[in-house]
Amino acid sequence: MAFDLYLGNEKAYIDIHEEVLFSLINENDSYPNLNWLWENYYENPLIHSVRANDIVHELINLRNEISNKNQYKQVKTTIDRIMPLLSKAYKEKKQIECASD
Repeated sequence: MAFDLYLGNEKAYIDIHEEVLFSLINENDSYPNLNWLWENYYENPLIHSVRANDIVHELINLRNEISNKNQYKQVKTTIDRIMPLLSKAYKEKKQIECASD
């Protein structure tokens, strides 16, 4: 099941095999916004600009934690794909609409 993030006409996504990202942060208090996203993953959440910015910072922290671990190469790719859209939402003070298949 893919998870699509939309900001106007722009799109980013998390593919089903990339959901391992959430297993790395599940119930970890250092990632409250990523945990919120996972808890609402199948509810087609709206990500408001401030939360988008918080998610970006959590993704940066996660990426730093896994930077030397080759087994998480795909997670790094996923993070790199979704961060720009989240950052843009914050900069433009817009919300991201999400849809899961």
